[in-house]
Amino acid sequence: MIKIRAISIREFRGIRELDLHLDQLSFVVLGPNGSGKSGVVDAIDFALTGSVARLAGAGTGGLTVLKHGPHVHQRDNPNAATVCLTIVHVASGQEARLRRCVKTPDQYVLEPTSPELEEAVKWASQHPEVTLARREV
Repeated sequence: MIKIRAISIREFRGIRELDLHLDQLSFVVLGPNGSGKSGVVDAIDFALTGSVARLAGAGTGGLTVLKHGPHVHQRDNPNAATVCLTIVHVASGQEARLRRCVKTPDQYVLEPTSPELEEAVKWASQHPEVTLARREV
């Protein structure tokens, strides 16, 4: 299992630039409509899985991360849309940075890497319920 120490969001969904230091604690995103709450949840979802659950499935009309992931100011530049999580592997205490870019959502960079960290990221990518939206709580 991993915990998030920090998140850095650049040009992703409705967020131009945001850095949050979570210190491995559970957290709630609270704010008025249009303030970026869902963007934070989407960013964590994207960093862990390479997709955004709200953009997939029935009723989404073929929305894609490539087209709808970048901030509107960077809509033609998916390379600018990135999310980076500083994660901690709970059992070993190892820390790493997990970075994913909208241009190549199926690929991520994990630095430094280890078998324990790779396995934990793989597990998290298969369990998108680790981020819960309002309708799921």
